[in-house]
Amino acid sequence: MTELGAVAWPPAPIRTERLVLREPEARDRAAFIELFASSEVGTYIGGPRPRDELERAVPEVPGRRPGLFVIDLDGAMIGMITLNRRDAERPGHVRPDAGEAELGYMLLPEAWGYGYAAEACAAVLDWCADALPGEPVVLCTRTANDRSMRLAAKLGFTEVGTFEEYGAEQWFGVWSSVTPSG
Repeated sequence: MTELGAVAWPPAPIRTERLVLREPEARDRAAFIELFASSEVGTYIGGPRPRDELERAVPEVPGRRPGLFVIDLDGAMIGMITLNRRDAERPGHVRPDAGEAELGYMLLPEAWGYGYAAEACAAVLDWCADALPGEPVVLCTRTANDRSMRLAAKLGFTEVGTFEEYGAEQWFGVWSSVTPSG
């Protein structure tokens, strides 16, 4: 990842009990468009994007960049997970120099409710703990997003605080592979 330090990218595909987390491929293009055009997915991230705009904008191999994992179930993309450096200009940080690794995820609505997000995010957090030992990972979600709030708790994120951003109250939490002392 360009900004996450000396991490080789892409990593070998990560396999879980039911999923493969891998680099995007050309066969994922339609699923990327569906993901960003979905009104259900867009509910908590500023709304869906127009499908015709996405058809023009999404490259043949979408999302191929350090920090982006496709969530693959039985050979088909059902969502994505991202790890990015949190922009220092945004509210919510746990380090004085900012730039924490931030976990993001989106799944197609038909994949909701089966535990895929928890399984995939836990695998990426395990990978991150090995690739970036001791690095805190942050997560930000709207407090109104009950599913995302439950997932954050299930993954072991602890609340740092809340703040207003994008016209809504945001929950901000941190996860660490290092056991806190004290």
